[in-house]
Amino acid sequence: MNTKTIINAINTDFAATYKAQSKFLNSGKLWDFCIRTISNPIYMSNIIFANALKIAPVKALLVIYRMEEKPSEDFNFSTYESQCLGALMGFIFQNVFLFKKAKDRCSVNMYGVQTATRFEDGPDIKINL
Repeated sequence: MNTKTIINAINTDFAATYKAQSKFLNSGKLWDFCIRTISNPIYMSNIIFANALKIAPVKALLVIYRMEEKPSEDFNFSTYESQCLGALMGFIFQNVFLFKKAKDRCSVNMYGVQTATRFEDGPDIKINL
């Protein structure tokens, strides 16, 4: 699997799959951050590994966000942004990586995101560097 395949799938099918979050595509800084992160094979490998360790992909994404963007301590995403992050990670894990089970909500508690889903029963994914 390579990151271009993931990005192509997002550009082709995300808006149709997640209609409520379709305006997230090309919407600005948060979208740009997500695409930069997904395009980075090391970051995507870390997100996949975190999921295997029972850490929701959104939480792993937010850890990368903290390292890269350095938001203020009182920063919070809006409810819509939080939903978009979850939809994007859900799309990748369920529609691109083909994980079969969305597991119970996991605690996140970062930047206004309280919980997120982790995924199980999927193939072993290796991102080509």
